[in-house]
Amino acid sequence: MTIKKFAKDFIGKKSSPFIFFFGGLIVFTFILLAHSSGYAETVDHGAFKNNGVFNGINGSHLAINYFESTTINLGATDLGHTVKVDADILAMSTARNGMKIYISSSEKSLKTADGVNEIPYDNLGNTQVLKSDNSPNTWAIFLTKENALGQNEEYQIPLCDNDNLTNECLLEEFDASVTMHPIDLKYGVNATSSLAPGTYSSKPLLLTGVISTSPTTEKPVTSVSPSVVPLDASGHTVRNEAGQKLKHRMKIEVPIMERDMEVKPNDYKKFKATAGGLDCIIDPTSLVKTTAGISFDCTVDFDTATPLFQAGQKTEVVVETIPYGYTFSKQNAIQFVNSWVDYGYTGAPQEFTFPVTGKYKLEVMGASGGPRTPVQRAFNWWYDKDFNPGLGGYSSGYKDFNAGDRVALFVGGRGEASLDEGVNPNIIHKGGFNGGGNGRVGPLAYGNANPNWRNWGGAGGGGASDIRLVSDENYVSPTNPGNKLRYRTPGDSNHALNEGPWIPLDHGSYQAVFEVENLPDSDFDGAAAYYDLNSSVDKRFRNVYSQKHGNFISVYFTYDVNQPAPTLMPNTAAEVRLLVKTTNTTAKIKSLKFYKLSDRIIVGGGGAGGTLIAGGGHGGGLTGGKANYSGSTTEPYYGAFILPEGATQVSGASYGFGASAPVLDDNTRSLANPYNNQIQGRPGAGGGWAGGFVAQTPYDLSTVASGASGGSGYIGGVTSGISRRFDDGGDTSLWPAATYVAGHDGYIRISYATYPGGTP
Repeated sequence: MTIKKFAKDFIGKKSSPFIFFFGGLIVFTFILLAHSSGYAETVDHGAFKNNGVFNGINGSHLAINYFESTTINLGATDLGHTVKVDADILAMSTARNGMKIYISSSEKSLKTADGVNEIPYDNLGNTQVLKSDNSPNTWAIFLTKENALGQNEEYQIPLCDNDNLTNECLLEEFDASVTMHPIDLKYGVNATSSLAPGTYSSKPLLLTGVISTSPTTEKPVTSVSPSVVPLDASGHTVRNEAGQKLKHRMKIEVPIMERDMEVKPNDYKKFKATAGGLDCIIDPTSLVKTTAGISFDCTVDFDTATPLFQAGQKTEVVVETIPYGYTFSKQNAIQFVNSWVDYGYTGAPQEFTFPVTGKYKLEVMGASGGPRTPVQRAFNWWYDKDFNPGLGGYSSGYKDFNAGDRVALFVGGRGEASLDEGVNPNIIHKGGFNGGGNGRVGPLAYGNANPNWRNWGGAGGGGASDIRLVSDENYVSPTNPGNKLRYRTPGDSNHALNEGPWIPLDHGSYQAVFEVENLPDSDFDGAAAYYDLNSSVDKRFRNVYSQKHGNFISVYFTYDVNQPAPTLMPNTAAEVRLLVKTTNTTAKIKSLKFYKLSDRIIVGGGGAGGTLIAGGGHGGGLTGGKANYSGSTTEPYYGAFILPEGATQVSGASYGFGASAPVLDDNTRSLANPYNNQIQGRPGAGGGWAGGFVAQTPYDLSTVASGASGGSGYIGGVTSGISRRFDDGGDTSLWPAATYVAGHDGYIRISYATYPGGTP
């Protein structure tokens, strides 16, 4: 009998319960001598091993004593009947809860060294057979045990595979500690004269001893990691950038301690793992044995659960030890969470911090133009496209982020609805947060009783939704003394609330975002932006646009490379001043951040506001939508209607914001001029990567009315990008809202495309 050498290091563990495992490898050899009557049966043993002690916590240990090898030599007189020899195995354990001893092998036959001849095992079934002899030319292992009447009987046991121990190959089970208990086990062989002479050896016979420090039948799994599984809203698992649903791969550790620290090819078959009742397929190459226990990786497909799990639920992990007969479990081991986070409109910048390193799916939808009023909804000039807002565009794509990375989120707000009839030509219908253009009423001071002659206004455009790099620099922070901010003194006639700070900027398009306090909308008159000292008109940036929503003011401007060079500033820089009524003496600026608009990662374009003659153009998409004309080309004034095309990737009213309806010249205002009673108000265009258009011509018969177009989307900062306009003929299920006619704010969704443990 040959015994594999094992280390005798003390193996301890701080927590129980756990299992000890001890294995002895025995080689049984049968030698058939030449068929001559001069030879008789002899038995040879190797050295007797009595030091196979396996120590554990609290003094619990076991030992199996055995011969190194057992060899039977048979001559002619021993042929034709079963010859048996004692295995001479002794077992000892101090475990109060007892011990189990199994025998198994990776192969059942005895074979010659060259593999040409073999002797099969007699009992090839799965159960013990009451039998005391062998069939001719077979070998077997016999176990003597008591029957129900207390009588000893001999059973021929099946030879289990090493990775599939069952009670049928259980040699002995003790309920308490034992001292050098003999196992009544014999090897038997029945050879006939037809068997070729030679030396026939077994593959190593594995003796497995198992003790437990706990009397319970179910024991705790030590650890499961990673244990968090993200699911979508319907309970399905995450899809990666290639569209594949991800399975969950996790490492499981169970407190089984094997004396044999060598990992054999089929050791993984000793375990069956499940999670939530679903099979967790073990990776054969991942099994590791340590003094703390056994660990392995397995993969489970939670997308096959019936019913599907939902975010907020938890489920258990169970490990069955097939050879040892113990079950390990961990309740609430797996936690299911939302795979996404949604951000809605707040009228302020928001921020997201990525929790883990990996790839994320980014989705943005711009806001719509201002909604139709009930009166507008009921009135049809030609048909029901009148006053319809343009809907926000949708963009999505994938990007890698590291744990702790942050992005700024600008969720677009829908534009304001227009008036049902003009009562004041200076009324502005504000564009939505993040770049929606302003709409205005037309030249009539008030509308005619005939609805067809009313001065219908134009709604504000919707703001874009985008994800961009964060701006950590607060240029008015009291902890940053280098940024000089000076307020006007009370009683000062200066329209500007502030002077400074000056911000060093390269050429490009920017959005300055102020957070203010004590500044009502009625006191805010806009903004001016400068690129050189002395604050003269010729030092101002062109095409400056400002918006105020709550306590946040956005000021858009472009520092064009063709702008005249500064004469007093040493380098390119910018200053933005807020124009505030001089009667306000308490307004303050809490923070000021600058964002370069070319640094945006992904954009969903805003829809334009609607007007009498046209629904607003939808937001992009790589191209924003054209104003949606709702009339007939036979309309007498059709030639005086302007229906602008949408913004693109390289053209638009401006970067970031949509065009606003032009300011009305009060001299064109009239109560009775028949030429003015048809001239309509104009809507605001949608914001976007580039903003949409609206006519900037005078309010006269050359431009009786104008629609407005949508802003463009952008996917240049992501991979596998999609950018869609609502009317481009594609799948509109991407849009999350159903209330499009009334208009909607934008939204942003960030979701996992990979996660720790996620695997295709």
